Amino acid sequence: MYKNTGNWEYTVLDIATSKELGCLGVEDFDGDGYTEIVSGGFNGLFWYRPGTFEKGRIADIRCHVGLAFEDIDGDGIKEVFTGEAIERDKEKFCIAWYKPGDRLDAPWKRHLVEPLFEGGPHDIIFRDVDGDGENELIATACYSSTPGIFIYKKNSDITMPWQKFCIANGVFAEGLSAGDVNGDGRLEIVCGPYLYTAPVDGPFSGQWDRVTYAQDFREMCKTSVIDITGDGRPDIIIAESEYMDGCISWFENRMREDPKNPWVEHIIDEGLIYAHSMNAWYDSKEEEVHVFTAEMAEGGWNAPYNYTARLIDYSTSDKGNTWNTDNIYKGEGTHQAVMVDIDGDGAREVVGEGCSNPKVQLWKKREEKTFTAEFKHRLLDLQKPYTATDMLTYDIDGDGFNDIACGSWWYKNPTWERYDIPGIYQVVTAYDIDGDGIQELIATKRRGVTPPDWYFDISSRLYWLKPIDPVHGLWEEYYIGEGHGDWPHGTVIAPFLPGGRLAFIAGYHNAGKNVYPEIFQIPDDPRQPWPKKIIAPIPYGEEMVACDINGDGRLDIAAGEYWLENMGDGSFKAHHVTAGNFKAARLAVMDVNGDGRPDMIMGEEELDYPNKKLPFSRLAWFENPGGGAEGPWEMHLIDLVRCTHSIGIGDFDGDGEIEIICGEHDPFRPYRSRCRVYAYKKAEASGKAWTRHTIDEKFEHHNGTRVFEVAPGRLAIASHGWQDNIYVHLWEINAGKGNQ
Repeated sequence: MYKNTGNWEYTVLDIATSKELGCLGVEDFDGDGYTEIVSGGFNGLFWYRPGTFEKGRIADIRCHVGLAFEDIDGDGIKEVFTGEAIERDKEKFCIAWYKPGDRLDAPWKRHLVEPLFEGGPHDIIFRDVDGDGENELIATACYSSTPGIFIYKKNSDITMPWQKFCIANGVFAEGLSAGDVNGDGRLEIVCGPYLYTAPVDGPFSGQWDRVTYAQDFREMCKTSVIDITGDGRPDIIIAESEYMDGCISWFENRMREDPKNPWVEHIIDEGLIYAHSMNAWYDSKEEEVHVFTAEMAEGGWNAPYNYTARLIDYSTSDKGNTWNTDNIYKGEGTHQAVMVDIDGDGAREVVGEGCSNPKVQLWKKREEKTFTAEFKHRLLDLQKPYTATDMLTYDIDGDGFNDIACGSWWYKNPTWERYDIPGIYQVVTAYDIDGDGIQELIATKRRGVTPPDWYFDISSRLYWLKPIDPVHGLWEEYYIGEGHGDWPHGTVIAPFLPGGRLAFIAGYHNAGKNVYPEIFQIPDDPRQPWPKKIIAPIPYGEEMVACDINGDGRLDIAAGEYWLENMGDGSFKAHHVTAGNFKAARLAVMDVNGDGRPDMIMGEEELDYPNKKLPFSRLAWFENPGGGAEGPWEMHLIDLVRCTHSIGIGDFDGDGEIEIICGEHDPFRPYRSRCRVYAYKKAEASGKAWTRHTIDEKFEHHNGTRVFEVAPGRLAIASHGWQDNIYVHLWEINAGKGNQ
């Protein structure tokens, strides 16, 4: 039976400073009574306190997948065990353990279990293998020329490398678990579709016997050992972990009843995609066995992307005869995830990490939604003739309602009928240029190329238009001038100049060497051409926002990787905001952390044109240091998404907190990549972590997700796309939901 048991809220706890994550575990390893998270990858091993959103680095290492906890020194607090690379870019690993100092943010002590582990330990668990009351470490080597299973027993001096025993070699498999499955009082080991039994002379006396219990399962799996039938003997649960057509089954333990056919398969579900997470438990209150699994977004070996990755909780209350399937969440992949009570409230949460999309994740079931806005989508246009470079929302016809302008058309609120704007090609921005209380439109004309080509017809021939009777296509047109770039991709108009005089700023699509943003001074008679000059020699041509960044009372300009300080005499001084290779596309300005200073929210443009692929890129906010301090500003990552080329802000649920709206852009495969519109809400006041809420997952966006008042006091989102160029979208809040 399929069901969905409620509202699961997704929080991005951290965007890892690593190009990938590999391991994750949860444990109270500082003795404070609360569960912490450990996760690591290519650029380090980190700890997290989800209750306070604190985090820190354990070690600057490259981690493998295997990670476990064990109180090895008997002080009642478990240490962290992981596989780590001896050389960061080589496939030679070791197994080490780490113990915190008096504080988690103090240096951790490191000791070796195994100095050289070929290929890396993909799975690590602790179990009492020899029955002496102390747990040994069991590890699998998968991706090695000499795959195998190894047991490590500590020495009297636990800080020295441990004794090593090879119990199986030459067999490649993932998915390690253990239990006394045959009832002889000794431990058996499960690894993938294989079951290993210790030799009669003891677990360290030689190779273990291997049988295949899951004949139809491939070698890369996740497994758990738990009694499903209630007969006191452990059964085995197995899910294929790296395949697009995986199966999850449980194998009934019938060793006592039928030794010749000891394992009977019962399929739980099929069609799983990269199900690389599993844990199982018995809920004594509900008298149910639960099996949690989660799909990755991306498998290995150049496998297709899984855009609908799921988190699933399977449960049975009738000894495995039937299973309920609770689809917890869909649309965000995870790796090595576990379902555990992370905050001590008696209910289980899901903690995971993105592998190739490296982030630490938390899903929590909420009785009430923390983001209450619910949206209804409407296609305002399904036949827009060509791609628009920008979208505006303002009152075009003076009836008191904000309309939408896009390309060379405008859409009248509330019927949303489309009207032509004669003579122009692309709208750019709008402002009350002549001070008559009515906003005028700034737009560009066609370049007039031969043969006609919609893209190469985009120009920097700038005009402003005064609406006379826009419903009937009557506008007055005046020439501004021509920009020196190919076409304006980021603009702003405001009273930047001394005496409150207006100026128009334009950055260009081909920003770079010798193509810089220009400032156009609006003369007393704006019907005359507007004189221009370069405002600052910065290689930026994307979105710009007018705001007082340094608090001196003058309007400055937020310009992506830079902010332009208004010197008060008509000149501007460029300051760096970002460091490194952050290439800003779209931006918004708001006080994120409540310190009274405007911060900058920016989406990064990452497009792999040679390979026609769309890598994940950063959505971040940059903290204003105040006082006009030189950059770079501190960057706080919000999420990793696909080309954040549309950003808006607004309080949609009416709680006094502003949400961030982000639309994904894909110029290559918009339908196959399933671009999303997300709303982000702060998970705590200072903006350290954010909850993510999906508004839509069908359309591609470019210079869209414009937040505006569709009616007085009621916010909506307008958008359009680059490849999805025929559509114009409107998302309105459903009646009675959120901001009204």
